[in-house]
Amino acid sequence: MAPRNNVQHTPQPRPAPFDWGLAMGLGVPHFSARRFRANSDSLARIRRFTHRTLTLWGRHSCTDEVVIVVGELVANAARHALGPHPDRHGWLGLMNTASTVICAVQDPTPDSLLPRTATTHDTRGRGLLIIDELAHDWGYSLHGNNGKTVWAVMPTTIARPPAWTRTTKGTTKP
Repeated sequence: MAPRNNVQHTPQPRPAPFDWGLAMGLGVPHFSARRFRANSDSLARIRRFTHRTLTLWGRHSCTDEVVIVVGELVANAARHALGPHPDRHGWLGLMNTASTVICAVQDPTPDSLLPRTATTHDTRGRGLLIIDELAHDWGYSLHGNNGKTVWAVMPTTIARPPAWTRTTKGTTKP
């Protein structure tokens, strides 16, 4: 993955990168969805679901990164949209394309996303920054007063640092 500069991504509502109506169909190959609520058991199930789905699709090279991004998207929805409304639920959709995995989290509130700068003493508030670092692209789409979908496009080939080996003379080389 190319290194990023230190400019913070401030998302603006914009259309999703493809037709969500077609992508969210139940019979679409390489698409999977799961409902969640704002509790720790539900969030753990979402992470396991994501890991199993990516394993089934053979997306081993990006599984850890996608699980992290999904965890952040779902945690944000649970905390900010579902927490005040325990009777409501959100949806996670995963779509496998030729070169990406698209993660989409729908929640019932039309509140805009506000990335913030966390201090060194803050124990939370870095989720959108993590998503911005790991995702190829991300943003959100508003659905009038019926909520929003926050989406992230994850590359399926994650650039890894080279494996380092020791030579017989004690020097290190790739």
